[in-house]
Amino acid sequence: MNRKIIVPLLGAALLSGSLLGCQAPVQANASNKVNANASQEVKTDQKLMQQAQDKLKELTGNTYTLIPGTVMKDVVNFKRENFKYDIISYQKSGKLENIGINVNYEDLNGGKYQTKLEKAWKALFPGENPKYVNISESIYSVGTISANAKQNKQVYMKESEQAYGVNYAPDAAPASVQKKAAQVISKLTNGKVKTGAKLDRVFIREGKPDVYRYRYKANSVDASFAIEEQTLQLLQAGVQQQGKAKGAKSKQLTLDALTKNAVKDAKTMIEFDLKGYKGARGTNSWDKDEMTFTKKGAPTVTATVNTDGTFNNFIVEKYGQYLTFSENTIVGAPNEEPKLLIN
Repeated sequence: MNRKIIVPLLGAALLSGSLLGCQAPVQANASNKVNANASQEVKTDQKLMQQAQDKLKELTGNTYTLIPGTVMKDVVNFKRENFKYDIISYQKSGKLENIGINVNYEDLNGGKYQTKLEKAWKALFPGENPKYVNISESIYSVGTISANAKQNKQVYMKESEQAYGVNYAPDAAPASVQKKAAQVISKLTNGKVKTGAKLDRVFIREGKPDVYRYRYKANSVDASFAIEEQTLQLLQAGVQQQGKAKGAKSKQLTLDALTKNAVKDAKTMIEFDLKGYKGARGTNSWDKDEMTFTKKGAPTVTATVNTDGTFNNFIVEKYGQYLTFSENTIVGAPNEEPKLLIN
């Protein structure tokens, strides 16, 4: 009787042992595989960290100690030690995803931008130097923004574009520009506003006329426009009015219908003739309400569409350059949290 009980128990024990014996090598292999993957991950991260250090050396002339940043699935992030707000990320394939760092101008030690910045500031703002520099390079764009100590002047540089400066605290515009500004604000508001538009900033490009931008803000209307000195041409105009009637959804309108509306509104808002231009709608989530108008031998024009198919803003890309009339300004030392002022 005891044998009948012992044999099944022994068989079960042997069977169990047999299964355990088969599983042991599998567990060991799995462990080895995990260790190998972890080791590979470390090697990849170390390689990318070296790439990031080399990139920062190229941009600033300095060598920084990097530490791991936020963990993501397909991207490896780093930060410079003692700098809180860096963006330094690489795809695991080794391709640069995004770099955004702030540097004191005096801390640049050569690198890609120092000579270019010195030259640009000398040409655009003689006798002044930047204090803070923001350098950004990504899969989407390459460029830098620099600001002086008073934070009222900045220089914008992008790859393959002419550098331009922005003075955020101009004293006054020439009399001819002021006269034009009074006419524009009255026209944009259908005569409801005749005074009160304030000079907001001046765009400066080497060898080109200055561009003066004005803004008017009230509960009922928000308007902005930019006037080129000498020619008095409007390079931008936009207006938002409360209680504007809404009609058919713009996305339901044909391209021809929208282009027809644009031709009419461009004449009214920026005194620009879009006849002969071809229009194209934005296809991305961030530009779905925008249209681009092109014509051979003429400046590109971008416009923003209202829900009823009319337009509330136009920008003329004269000289082949898109001047950003709504731009971030950088404030604060690079080892502090950057304060972005949306203008």
